[in-house]
Amino acid sequence: MSNQPLILDFLNGTRPDTLPFMPIFMRFAARFSKVPYRDFCLDTEAHCLANRKTAEAFSSDWVNVMSDPYAESEVFGAKIHYPEDGLPQESGHALVELDAFPDRSPAEFLASARIAARIEQIAFFRRNNPGNLLICGWVEGPLAEYCDLRGMSDAFLDLYDQPENVHAIIDKTMNLALLFVEKQIQAGAHCIGIGDAACSQCGLEFYREFAFQWEKKLVEQIHQLGAIAKLHICGNTTAILPDMIATGADIVDIDHLVTDMTPFVPLLAPHQKLCGNLDPVGIIQNMQAEQIKAAAAKALTQAPGKLILSGGCEITPDTPPENILALAELAQR
Repeated sequence: MSNQPLILDFLNGTRPDTLPFMPIFMRFAARFSKVPYRDFCLDTEAHCLANRKTAEAFSSDWVNVMSDPYAESEVFGAKIHYPEDGLPQESGHALVELDAFPDRSPAEFLASARIAARIEQIAFFRRNNPGNLLICGWVEGPLAEYCDLRGMSDAFLDLYDQPENVHAIIDKTMNLALLFVEKQIQAGAHCIGIGDAACSQCGLEFYREFAFQWEKKLVEQIHQLGAIAKLHICGNTTAILPDMIATGADIVDIDHLVTDMTPFVPLLAPHQKLCGNLDPVGIIQNMQAEQIKAAAAKALTQAPGKLILSGGCEITPDTPPENILALAELAQR
């Protein structure tokens, strides 16, 4: 059997009858593996072993570095508190005044503990990949990172009031993101995810002005370095989905608030696939196994041969393991 990840065969069309299974495991993986969430965020080995254990237990086709959105913003001075077994909390934004952006050199950026740890997570996965799991790195997208630095309320006001300053700051953060992409791929990532959740809240006009071009540039960089790109934007992305697809991302995540994927399938290039869109709470956490399978089967009919089976966003920590196994069983049919 080839050591190439299954998803790569699926994307290039050589195994069109397969159904990759790529649920987002973060808090679920930590709880399932009995790892305190602080360690899941900050301890390379704990994070990677929890990811791998969960992938193996539920026949997931990937492992990833996701845990929280603050790896990059902490470089710029955001104050992050890591509870022992809870989600990280931001207690102070890095960007209080737009004319006081804390510039970081490439060397300073790469030397940051969270950045260095993420690159080491990729290297750990590469050294300890027992099968053909896809190794996925991650970067914050342009608007998401700006909101992490500034706080969402002030950030969205800035889009109206100080667009030139916003563009200048996004350019600085994204030039470092390009470097981050490069280092993760050099460490062994097959794929880089781009998380830009704030974009579902800003509308099409602002998405095109402040996010689309940089997302497209990140995707191009990922492709030039020989990896694939995954674009993740939570929420109702119906209005911006054509543009999300136009970024060229190989995998375009679809949250459950997009209830019909059918109109977007014709927009996909041959190498592109959708991923989602099952409700993580209403379906995967709360329904019974046969109901979950029925919902997944319905989703698959909306994008036949073009859908990677997954929740629309993170699997909740309270999801019964048997519910995830039901999805895994469907994927292995």
